[in-house]
Amino acid sequence: MIALDVGDARIGVAAGELGSRFAFGRGAIERRGTRHDVPAVLEAAAREGAATVVVGLPLRLDGSESPQTQRVRAFAEALAAAAAGRGLAVVLEDERLTTRIAQRQVGGSALPRTRRQEKGRLDEAAAVLILESYLERTLASGGDAG
Repeated sequence: MIALDVGDARIGVAAGELGSRFAFGRGAIERRGTRHDVPAVLEAAAREGAATVVVGLPLRLDGSESPQTQRVRAFAEALAAAAAGRGLAVVLEDERLTTRIAQRQVGGSALPRTRRQEKGRLDEAAAVLILESYLERTLASGGDAG
């Protein structure tokens, strides 16, 4: 399975398996519009042999939705429509605080990077946290996440 941290400029990607409980960063996709982004995500899912795409849903701390939440929902709906014929499930996962946690993790890295590389790494790290959260929650509930 793969997880996505969908932002306005990039989509962070992570991959993992339900049995392992671990997620690994797979880079970031530069956003160029839904017509480009959806096929790029489908290609990433195929590369990983994923049956499920977990899309991080950016809710406010109080659980309410923001304009960004609506944009991510719209992207997830477009992705689900394109994935339907491929046997690929698209699910939403609450991603509150993942970007802040990722900022702390990535911010601690001493390696020099360009600003774009740093932001791509941040998006990737947030996707890893989204997938780990989904795996933990699914395993705790005894469910099958695909």
